[in-house]
Amino acid sequence: MNIRHCGLLLLLGWAQVAWSAPDKVDTFLRAEMARNHIPGAAVAVVRDGKVIKLAAYGTANLEWKAPASTRTAFQIASGTKMFTAVLLMDFVGQGKLKLDARVCQYITDCPPAWKDITLLHLASHTSGLRPGPVDADNASVTAAIDAAKRAPLASAPGEKNAYGSDDFVLLTHVLEKVGGAPYEQLLRDRIFTPLGMTNSGFDHASLTEAHVVLTSDVVAERSATYQWRTDHQQQYWFMYPRYTLSAGGLFSSVTDMSRFATALMGDKLLNADLRSSMWTPPTLNDGKPSSFAVGWTVGQYRGRHEVAHSGGPALSDTVFYPADKLAVVVLTNQRRLSPSLAHGVAKLFLSPPPFLNEPGITDAAPERTVALKALLPALLAGNADARHFTGPAKDSLADLNEWLPIALGGLPPLSRLILLEDSADHLSRTYRSIHGKDQTLRWIVRFDEAGRISELEPRDE
Repeated sequence: MNIRHCGLLLLLGWAQVAWSAPDKVDTFLRAEMARNHIPGAAVAVVRDGKVIKLAAYGTANLEWKAPASTRTAFQIASGTKMFTAVLLMDFVGQGKLKLDARVCQYITDCPPAWKDITLLHLASHTSGLRPGPVDADNASVTAAIDAAKRAPLASAPGEKNAYGSDDFVLLTHVLEKVGGAPYEQLLRDRIFTPLGMTNSGFDHASLTEAHVVLTSDVVAERSATYQWRTDHQQQYWFMYPRYTLSAGGLFSSVTDMSRFATALMGDKLLNADLRSSMWTPPTLNDGKPSSFAVGWTVGQYRGRHEVAHSGGPALSDTVFYPADKLAVVVLTNQRRLSPSLAHGVAKLFLSPPPFLNEPGITDAAPERTVALKALLPALLAGNADARHFTGPAKDSLADLNEWLPIALGGLPPLSRLILLEDSADHLSRTYRSIHGKDQTLRWIVRFDEAGRISELEPRDE
């Protein structure tokens, strides 16, 4: 059989998956697209190393009315960090790097304050380097590192997570030094080419010095990116300077992302030990686990260990459940979202959480529970009244009313509210809300003496 024939059969195989009859995934995503003004989206579901769902929906470019396809290159933004993590662990596997190696081994004129920063600190956002905005005036990785050297640490290495720092700039330098090639070439040589990822790359978008002209490389089959403004769409660009590319800016198709996810279920990129190390969070100085592992977030969903990363904040949303050998990737071209779509798809393939029918604890202040239960529907609809809040929760109520409907507005109606934890004064409480039959959230709530909510935080569990 010749190569062209093999390629044709492969394309037909992908098409068969993408063009299958509508199912629960299609129904869910199309509903969310309508609810959240998403022009175009794509999804991949990988189970036990096999792609069981691959589909695209809607429009990739509104001006040209170009349909989204499984080859459309979406901006995955910070989802790029997953690829950087694999590069790092690849070098660890080859014995060229160690996660506990000090970064000062690779940086000339390393500041004394950096002497205890390790590669693991960088990859898990626990270095203590000062968080800050992207500086487009930094022309190179070297210039960005020189600027970082002049800034004091924001915290001690290992003290806390601080997303958005210069961590991945330093990692870029280390990877390029050890790999002997630019970051983008390392990606191509070690990940894209071996996996057949032909719709992945960077656009190198930048503004001229006068900030009046935007230039960009051509990205084949690229989707435009949009943000919804009250009653209309706006096209949206975020510039990723070259020195930041290991942290964000990659364009990739859902077909390519499915190949990446499939490879991570086997040993094609990393062996089991390296994957485990990549997905294990370090311990912070206070003995608590970090919320980041090596380039991936770590958490729980439906009672399962989850590793994940989103970007944009939800132009890309990738979740992985190692024990279930399940991965879900959702790509969109609507930036005003919360990373919840991949969870919405994953729940269709994961059994109900084991804690679903736990009764909770005795409620010694039931009036607080009654008040919160009555308030939650308004919060999820985005019209909670300020009279129920005080302090920080009242100050951030506008944000809550905006973002909770985006993130959680698609949940079924509230079925039960269960008290899980309670302080002695009944002011600090943790609840589980159950929506529909088996969708749950954990709510961390702080009340004042009058029963108003001063702090409120929903969490997946």
